[in-house]
Amino acid sequence: MSKYQEVTIEVDGIKVKGQITHRSEPDISITISSPYQGLSNGLHIPYFSRPIHSFLTEYGDRTAENLLKYLYELGSYMEENIDFITMQMYMHFHDGDYSSSDSQDRFFDSTFPFTVPIGTREEVLRQLK
Repeated sequence: MSKYQEVTIEVDGIKVKGQITHRSEPDISITISSPYQGLSNGLHIPYFSRPIHSFLTEYGDRTAENLLKYLYELGSYMEENIDFITMQMYMHFHDGDYSSSDSQDRFFDSTFPFTVPIGTREEVLRQLK
């Protein structure tokens, strides 16, 4: 797999597609395109681990697939729990103000049963507005 290459996996019988948007030795980013859109995620390898790992190898291929699976699970959770998530938004974001990082932390910690990376949070909020 290379930069801008389509990635396709199957999760629970569902065909999931995404695209690698950035790929270098220490960094990789992927965006989901089907069945959900507008969510992306990425990882960074610290310099002291680069002699062992690189996203330009098969390790990067597997990482891209794992990140895509995570994005699918996030999108699926959001779709299945939209009523609960909407209620939580009203509780944590008064008057539609999403700017407080403390409110965002409380919202994500109490709403999702898994960690939503900081880099993905803005995309999640944009989808829910």
